[in-house]
Amino acid sequence: MRLSRDTWLAIGLFLLLALVTAAAALRQTKSKQIPYLATSSNPDGMLALKLWLNELGIQTLDEPLTTFNPPQNAGIILIIEPALQISDNEWNLVDKWVEAGGTLVLAGDTLSSYQAFGHYHFEIGFQPNQRDQLTVQTPLLSSPPLTDPIPLSPDYALFSERTDFVTHLAINDLPILVSFEQGKGRVVLSSTPYPFSNLALKNDADAELVLNLLALASQKPKVAWLDDWHHGVQGSTIIGPGQWLRGTSPGHALLFVTGVIFVALFLRGRGFGRPIPLPHEIKRRGPLEHVTAIANLNRKAGHRNAVLQQYHHHLKRHLGRRYRLDSSLPDAEYLHQLERLNPELDIPVLTDLLKQLSQKNPAESEIVKLAAETAKWMEK
Repeated sequence: MRLSRDTWLAIGLFLLLALVTAAAALRQTKSKQIPYLATSSNPDGMLALKLWLNELGIQTLDEPLTTFNPPQNAGIILIIEPALQISDNEWNLVDKWVEAGGTLVLAGDTLSSYQAFGHYHFEIGFQPNQRDQLTVQTPLLSSPPLTDPIPLSPDYALFSERTDFVTHLAINDLPILVSFEQGKGRVVLSSTPYPFSNLALKNDADAELVLNLLALASQKPKVAWLDDWHHGVQGSTIIGPGQWLRGTSPGHALLFVTGVIFVALFLRGRGFGRPIPLPHEIKRRGPLEHVTAIANLNRKAGHRNAVLQQYHHHLKRHLGRRYRLDSSLPDAEYLHQLERLNPELDIPVLTDLLKQLSQKNPAESEIVKLAAETAKWMEK
């Protein structure tokens, strides 16, 4: 069964809708899999840390911001495994906030984290002693005291030419967790983000480590900001219908429906009339001019053999139509059948004409002569 054009159009639009829906679902799924989100309950999320801080009396801020600006009332900021690079303007705001007395905790082991550590003249490098146990350095982390081994196996360590930092955790003298003062505030760097994850906080030793990091703040923080801005969770300010269309789900839906309708109308040809040519473009040419143009093109291209073959074919087809003969028969058999049907025909002359029409590379004058003889036969 042959499908109509409308059926194919409906199938195409359905496939387009399914493709867009699948792409949106995939994008939403990927957004939910971003590690170390403050609202994620996945093993590598930080929802447990957020809820735990609230229980400790520390208010957590994780609302999407329209522009990056550290909350001034926050006592501690946690930038854990940033997925986006921190710009110079953003660093200026963070530095001012830290120098005013805030505490920044920066942890990660990705490329964006590497670039972030570079702002403080630190680098992260591979350390081969992953199976060795972490050791607590001086000054001791004792708020609360760390009595159990910390179950961490970081792949990277911190390296720097600075000498003004304090090492809190190390593997074979390679720093894993350090801190240093900046203005009135403090910066804490960790080459592993794992202790802040939902999975890690199930372990008492990791939970005690996080409490010690909170205690490193110059004063007990009452408000903590979990930075999801650099995880790609950013708010937007809607100004005008253009931004509403581009920045909201209803706007996206409206644009999609409009696009589907336009594609349907375009494919069906509705609403698009035939182009009306201008009056001076309506100029018809005579049949003789067309024939002359074709002849001149054939002459320039040297299609003499093709012209003779065309006359040969038309002559046989003309006579064959009259006597119900197949024009594709070989010349000898065709002439034999033609003589049997009409003995009055001058078969020798016709034989000679077909033979001449089958020759190769004839002269132009000979072509004109053979065309005239063929025309006479076709008039009989």
